[in-house]
Amino acid sequence: PVGPCLLITPWNFPLAMATRKVAPALAAGCTVILKPSELTPLTSLFFARLLSEAGVPEGVVNVITTPDAPGLSEVLMKDSRLRKVSFTGSTAVGRRLVAQASEHMLRMSMELGGNAPLIVFEDADLDQAVKGALTAKLRNGGQSCVASNRILVHESIADAFVGQFARRMSEVTLGSGLDTATTLGPLI
Repeated sequence: PVGPCLLITPWNFPLAMATRKVAPALAAGCTVILKPSELTPLTSLFFARLLSEAGVPEGVVNVITTPDAPGLSEVLMKDSRLRKVSFTGSTAVGRRLVAQASEHMLRMSMELGGNAPLIVFEDADLDQAVKGALTAKLRNGGQSCVASNRILVHESIADAFVGQFARRMSEVTLGSGLDTATTLGPLI
């Protein structure tokens, strides 16, 4: 164990992000402060409750919610008891956290600013390529570090790909996640 860990999660995939950070810290014998996104705090609070019900002792997993993430992080990073920070989010915020962590030489783990290209080669099965591109682009409403943000298509099939992709994209129905006709719901 390295000691108390500050685990900062993004709003997308709130349960997956919390479990990916909390489980290894607990397995190593560390206590944690989980700081979820202000947009999805309830998932982390529920997760902490489940951990408590499963027998994790009080004070081992602590969840702090706030609408002022920079202010909270600044205060916590100045605490000499903190030993490690894990952050998933933007590169800009990651830079600020690294600067704050340098004062106490904190250990850092970061997953910053996804950049996920999708490449379609000349010999690709066009139907499969379009289907895969739609899945890659629209996963979690397009708000995922692995959602394709650039699609590079060989020039010999580019027109056909774009036409089919545009047609399939126009078939996507935006709306409430409670409406069965919806194929792409809200982000949160």
